[in-house]
Amino acid sequence: MLRTSRMVMLFVLAGLIALFVMARLRYPGRAPLRLEEKECDADLWKHVYPPDRLRVIEACTVVDGRVVSVHRASDGDLHVALDPENKSVLNLVNAIHAHRHLVVEIICERAPAGGDAVAACAGFTQPVAIPKVGDRIRVTGAYVTDTESGWNEIHPMNRIETLR
Repeated sequence: MLRTSRMVMLFVLAGLIALFVMARLRYPGRAPLRLEEKECDADLWKHVYPPDRLRVIEACTVVDGRVVSVHRASDGDLHVALDPENKSVLNLVNAIHAHRHLVVEIICERAPAGGDAVAACAGFTQPVAIPKVGDRIRVTGAYVTDTESGWNEIHPMNRIETLR
């Protein structure tokens, strides 16, 4: 009986490892394209707080997708949930906790309600045409992992274009 229990446990463990490997292959968290850094405005990082929570994967990239939701956060940022056309930008945390969406953060879209964001956004707002749910858009910006949430996102976003 003990030998059978060990075999079952090994089989279950092997199955779990295989599922994890398959999920990592499906959601590798890779930038689809590397743009020259001059395509992104490095000065926007002055308005990200705290910037050390963001681990840069690609300093400048572009992602196309469909807008799923738009949310104004109290820190003044506008959060856009994007269903990316290229799913390789998603990591496992995006797949599970962000519902297979890529988070796009438009920093200092409006004045923050309070906290550390007030200093980060002081004298700066990022004017942008706010996309609507259902719009197909292209976003350019830094491709990062937010170490607080674990998911990948475009943060800060530099440019947003509505596609046809």
